[in-house]
Amino acid sequence: MSTRGCIARKTNNGFKGIYNHWDSYPTALGATLYNLYNGHFKKDLKAMLKYLIDEHPAGWSTINNKDFNLPPGFNEIPKDPKDYDKHFEKNNPECYCHGQRKEKAWVVTDKNAAGSGCEYAYVFDEVENKMFVMSAFHRDGNKAIGMFGCGDENAVWEAIAVIALNESEPDWEVIQENAETARRSMLNFV
Repeated sequence: MSTRGCIARKTNNGFKGIYNHWDSYPTALGATLYNLYNGHFKKDLKAMLKYLIDEHPAGWSTINNKDFNLPPGFNEIPKDPKDYDKHFEKNNPECYCHGQRKEKAWVVTDKNAAGSGCEYAYVFDEVENKMFVMSAFHRDGNKAIGMFGCGDENAVWEAIAVIALNESEPDWEVIQENAETARRSMLNFV
């Protein structure tokens, strides 16, 4: 499903990165990012973020279950249904700035992500070599659910997990369940 999200770097007081359209929940995008770091990018976080964020500033349609040895680019769904099989056989990472789409850069931050419909943000700390799995929450404590271009611009971001990238892979199912059932503490309201 098209759960929107963000792949970002930690800043002094928030995060800054790019948009990800499909399957941004922890069991999909979280696991993909962890495995890309430990696999394809050979534990080189700077190289991974350069590729995912800096070289693809318009963001991603999807990177889940994609072959990063293939060139990135967007693949439009063919108008003729007889060509669908060929389309879905393509396994390249699909960005919005290469291939059949050439969109402008879109900087996604902790200030605009939830209002744009992002539900999750994967925020990387390059100094600590950690990934913060963040979820957007309404001010009443309920998890924010967004749609493309629509969301709660007043939502707040809370870390639901902190992943040490060089340690064992976490249980993504547990992380996702925590996000779906979490409620913010009244102490966090200002």
